[in-house]
Amino acid sequence: MIRNYFKIAWRNLGANKLFTTLNVAGLAIGICVCIILFTYVSNELGFDRMYKNSANIYRVNMETSSHYDFETWATLPNAVGPAIVEDIPQVKSMSRLIKDDFGATASLKVEDKNFTEKRLYLADSAIFKLFDFNFIEGNSHTAFSKPKSIVVSQSAKERLFNNESALGKTIIVNNRDTLQVTGVYKDLPHNSVIDCNMIYNIMDSWMGTNVYWSNASYETYCLLEANADVAAIQKQATALIDKNVEKSGQYFTKFLFQPLTKIHLYSSHLRESYTSRQGNISTVKSLLFLSLLVLLIACINYMNLATANSRKRTKSIGMNKVLGANKRQMLFLFYMETAILTCIAIVIGYAAAFLGIPLFERITGNELHYSNLYSTPILISLLAIWATVTLIAGSYPAISMSNISPLALMNKSQKKHRGAEFVRKGLVVFQFAASIILIIAVVIILQQMDFIKTKDLGYKPEGVVALSVKSAQNQQQIQNLINALERKSTVKSVSAVQTIPGDVESGRSVRKLATDTEGLPVNTCRTYGDIIETMQLKLLAGNELPTTIAKGDSTCYTLINEAIISYLGYKTPEEAVGKSINTEFGDNAIISGVIKDFNYKSVKDKIGGYMYYKMTDGPESVRTLLVRYNTKNLSGFLQDVQKSFNENLPNTAFAYQFLDKYVENLYLSEQRTANTATVFSLLAIFIACLGLFGLAAFTAEERTKEIGIRKVLGATVTGVTKLLTKDFLKLVLIAFAIAVPVAWWLTHKWLMEFAYRTQINWWVFVIAGIIAMCIALITISFQAIKTAIANPVDSLRNE
Repeated sequence: MIRNYFKIAWRNLGANKLFTTLNVAGLAIGICVCIILFTYVSNELGFDRMYKNSANIYRVNMETSSHYDFETWATLPNAVGPAIVEDIPQVKSMSRLIKDDFGATASLKVEDKNFTEKRLYLADSAIFKLFDFNFIEGNSHTAFSKPKSIVVSQSAKERLFNNESALGKTIIVNNRDTLQVTGVYKDLPHNSVIDCNMIYNIMDSWMGTNVYWSNASYETYCLLEANADVAAIQKQATALIDKNVEKSGQYFTKFLFQPLTKIHLYSSHLRESYTSRQGNISTVKSLLFLSLLVLLIACINYMNLATANSRKRTKSIGMNKVLGANKRQMLFLFYMETAILTCIAIVIGYAAAFLGIPLFERITGNELHYSNLYSTPILISLLAIWATVTLIAGSYPAISMSNISPLALMNKSQKKHRGAEFVRKGLVVFQFAASIILIIAVVIILQQMDFIKTKDLGYKPEGVVALSVKSAQNQQQIQNLINALERKSTVKSVSAVQTIPGDVESGRSVRKLATDTEGLPVNTCRTYGDIIETMQLKLLAGNELPTTIAKGDSTCYTLINEAIISYLGYKTPEEAVGKSINTEFGDNAIISGVIKDFNYKSVKDKIGGYMYYKMTDGPESVRTLLVRYNTKNLSGFLQDVQKSFNENLPNTAFAYQFLDKYVENLYLSEQRTANTATVFSLLAIFIACLGLFGLAAFTAEERTKEIGIRKVLGATVTGVTKLLTKDFLKLVLIAFAIAVPVAWWLTHKWLMEFAYRTQINWWVFVIAGIIAMCIALITISFQAIKTAIANPVDSLRNE
């Protein structure tokens, strides 16, 4: 019986080639999108689950006080971890984790070669047990048994030492620490938030031995006992604040234990996280929703085309019922057709997914592995998609067609089925409402990205290259390099700074009175050189920081922005110049000049207080040279700069980045969102067009004789085309009315994530409506015109 049903279903699909082709194409695209996005979602949700103790590992975050707007930070003071292990029995072990030099790129020297490394970490030895490091040289028990030891990943070992054994080899870090390799571990999985390429013992550094409760720069991971009471542990950990920190120094108020498996997707709102593998649960949800929407639109295509095609099969269905077929058997037949068609689409979509992965990676920047397509969750999802699409897409056509009366054989039931027609129109409205929402969303996302690119940041990052000089052996080397660069005709100005804007500045407070316990949090950056010229900042009052400071002058000269002026209560920038300013720099700090506010961070954040300072013995060192250049020959310029760099800092790796590229990277997530939304929205619209094209074809075929009569009676091609298109355009207008409020709400909610954002203009909705109308018109017109110009003799021949 099933074999016969299969043959009948296969024969019916072959007899309706247009119906089959359109549905297979739509479903295959929808399934391909689903497979790729399900693979991505499965990868994102699988982060850090490979570790043996993943269910019991937590990162300790902290909630700040009102002084820092109750932000949650992923980093803590280095005293917190040891105190938690000592005071809380349910915490078995912990490891602190911090990037070398607070995140700056490290310079490595191996024999006579220089290298750079962005993922050099310091950690406690317990990290190897927490995260199941797999050593291929040495072992986790003896890795840090000797002072000044370092372990490296397999890929780092191959980069530094080629195919030789690394054990016992020496690495000089930042011309400061000479470390010996005591172990090599397999590269950590790509879906691990711990992304270390090299690790050395935090206890070999002041960062581990100088324990304090002030500076919060250390990620802290704890292993809890199985079935530990996390809420109770959080309370016990929070109680340590009052025990160890004076009330006046409590800028953090609570410790929060975040499960390891939640860190990747639920940390985008946190400050100071070190991992380079940060995801976003909102992105995952959005892509999952988008994939399901694309698949749903493809299912709607099938439902529409199948019910539209049912009039062709009325007599066939009636004949089956006259010969004894019952409703259950007819339902099974139509579900069989859907199952076969869906199976074909899945095979094509699955094959297309292998071709689509490189495109997905290029668009989103997210790495996927082909092996993920063979994973058990994906194979199970394929079966789930097959069953779900068969049930959803096949349900309405099967139910509506199986209800056709045997009287169809006698042509007595050829009147329109109003219920079926109403459902079909409703589904078309849904498709185009979804398409219009996607069009509006894409336009506004692209507008926001353009707003970010063209917004006046308050400085000009274009034409500036940042050189790392943190590994210079002395101050004179840096000064010699500055002198060499300033002699070049391609260089406009050079400034030595602690860091580039928004990277790893120091955090301090500005107070109205020296006796105030709280004040305005500000970012401070030590500098010397003409920073206003190099950064193209706008000086509102006062002067640039002094070029030189007299010997014995203990004054701290500061250059502050408008946010600080506003907090201090000065009415004009001029009023503030020359005044003392209360900071941690001591009693002898004065305001040299006031600069206009500039976006030193992402435009998602409001502009806060920012201070450049210069003093004889500053607490921070300069680690970067900002070089403003005036040449278009960048490759030649960089070669020339590297030559001067190597001459003056011979034992340091040449590391640089362009400031405008750094700014672009601040919005990399949003740019990828824009690219992803654009591509998948186009696919959704294309699938909707396939369905509309098929409906137009069936509608035109259904009204062939009517159109033939109209033409005989004098109807023009234009009139007939209007007749066939107006009903569809009415549906698009209804879809537009539904889509506008939904699109406004969704885009408004997304834009609220930005402190500085574009406006939602009315014309965006008008353009989206026009685009949808044009898409529908173009799609329908082909069939409408084809029918309108047909010879009426052919359509009326059998009457």
